[in-house]
Amino acid sequence: MVRRRYSHDRWLRRPVHRCPCGSGGGWGCRDRAATAAYPLPQGCGSFGVSWLFVVVSRRGWVWVRLPFRTVLKCEIGTGGREASVEEYGLDVLAASADAVVAGLGSLVVGLARLAVAAGRAVTLGDMEVLACEQGREILRGVLQLGLDGQARAEVRLAGVVGADGVARARAERGHCRVVVTRLGEVSVRRIAYRSGVRGAGSLFPRDGVLNLPPCGYSWQLQRLAEMFCRSGSYGQAHELLLAATGVGIGKRQLEQITAAAAADAERFCQSRAAGQDQDLPGQQDLRPLAISADGKGVAMRPEARRRRAKAPGQRARNFEKRRGTGEKGHKRMAETGCVFDIAPPARPGPGRTPEQVMRPEPGSGTNSPRAVNRWYTCDITAGRDHTISKIFDEAERRDPGHTRPWIALADGDIHQIGLIAAQAAARSVGVTIICDFIHVLEYLWKAAWCFHNPRDPAMEDWVTAQALDILHGRVPAVITRIRQLTADHPPKPGGEHEKIIRKTLHYLHAKQPYLNYPQALAAGWPIATGVIEGACRHLVNDRMGITGARWGLPGAQAILWLRAIHASGDLNTYWTYHITQEHHRNHTSHYQTGPAKPALQTAA
Repeated sequence: MVRRRYSHDRWLRRPVHRCPCGSGGGWGCRDRAATAAYPLPQGCGSFGVSWLFVVVSRRGWVWVRLPFRTVLKCEIGTGGREASVEEYGLDVLAASADAVVAGLGSLVVGLARLAVAAGRAVTLGDMEVLACEQGREILRGVLQLGLDGQARAEVRLAGVVGADGVARARAERGHCRVVVTRLGEVSVRRIAYRSGVRGAGSLFPRDGVLNLPPCGYSWQLQRLAEMFCRSGSYGQAHELLLAATGVGIGKRQLEQITAAAAADAERFCQSRAAGQDQDLPGQQDLRPLAISADGKGVAMRPEARRRRAKAPGQRARNFEKRRGTGEKGHKRMAETGCVFDIAPPARPGPGRTPEQVMRPEPGSGTNSPRAVNRWYTCDITAGRDHTISKIFDEAERRDPGHTRPWIALADGDIHQIGLIAAQAAARSVGVTIICDFIHVLEYLWKAAWCFHNPRDPAMEDWVTAQALDILHGRVPAVITRIRQLTADHPPKPGGEHEKIIRKTLHYLHAKQPYLNYPQALAAGWPIATGVIEGACRHLVNDRMGITGARWGLPGAQAILWLRAIHASGDLNTYWTYHITQEHHRNHTSHYQTGPAKPALQTAA
């Protein structure tokens, strides 16, 4: 009951007292609000709350019964007479929310307070900060409310038997475990099943139902951490994760999360190669199938480098204070492979001519073949032969009947070409090996420096003429011409020019069987290794070559696997596969017949 005093000369006039803030006073200013059967005059901090029946006595006293509590606040010092409501009807709001879901009232009240606070913020940035920080806490409360409701509804199971064959007959409620999510920490309470036998650990069937991770971080938070670690340094990943979720994870924990995220990458690639491909071209689509491989050096820690013929202390050193060429030895090759389909040019028409390759016209890029459906692999722990075998497995998965033309793009490495030829022979598949034309151009430019003066414009014309002959299939003529120029202008014996000319002639002669560019141009095939060269840059160097980075073997392999899977477009599929395998390792394998999911009782 609220008592009000009014003057005697008028029925339901303003209260006799004035507002302490001096703004004119009003109904409920710093006091309980009351209203009559019509809207009451609003003063500083007043608020028309409802329609009430008011009984007025002749002595000036009014007794008003409010159906709910209203708390009003008067802002002193404001320039206007606008009301500032701190809380209004929150008890009723909380009671209504609790009637829907027990414990929801406090969250709804918190949301209402957040809306009021955001409305008082001056700038959009202040509103956004409030909504992100306090809103994240409200959502964490929603998550905790759901977990608590399920914990209360968990029923005891009968016949829980572990993989060791020991029955867990004792059930204990209230066992709590903290899990860090993207919204913050939550507590998971569940029933523990014990056996009383020494060495037989407790089992938690509800952990299998919720698929809780073995570490203290949820799967969604681990996936977000993996994305940041895969894209940048661990220090940047820590900062980005803290800014995005408010959760701080240390560098060592980020390394462990990344290594665990790549635990099933190798098995995923093997199962993918053994399974059916959903994206295979149609039976009538006989687009050429291309494979390519290359290596990129990664700076490694001393214990992660490959073994040499001689120990570092036994190798001869040219300098006392400084390491010379070939003496550093701090890198290890990351072998990268790629498989892709060759799509015809976007502009239909005849294939490219050598003249179009050497002197491209504006807009001629649409007449070039395109690499589509790319699949990448990257290994730093295994050798080059393992990488070549994996790309052949992927190629056979795409073309099990060997009905499509197979093309292998190489940079001219004789060992790599030998591995490709050996795999093709072992699988009884015909592969056309094509050497990178860009490497050929580099050798021609080096030879041109030996026969021309520096900055001579004729040098470019000479290189173009030799390249056109090679593209037309006249490699022997180019070899003969270089030999004739060498005889006419003999270089200094033992000099740099002599070495360059000898290497150029040897390269053209040894790679002549793989320089069949007329066939490649006529068929619309690529003649350069741009796809694998780009993969070595964006897969390996962009992440592994960060300034000052020195890698251990497990961490480097985990990052390379994850980057290769992401570049191949299989990351979502891999995470589904990975979480399924983790569920089996962490939960299903701990039970004799798998954890029985408890039947949750529906809350009234």
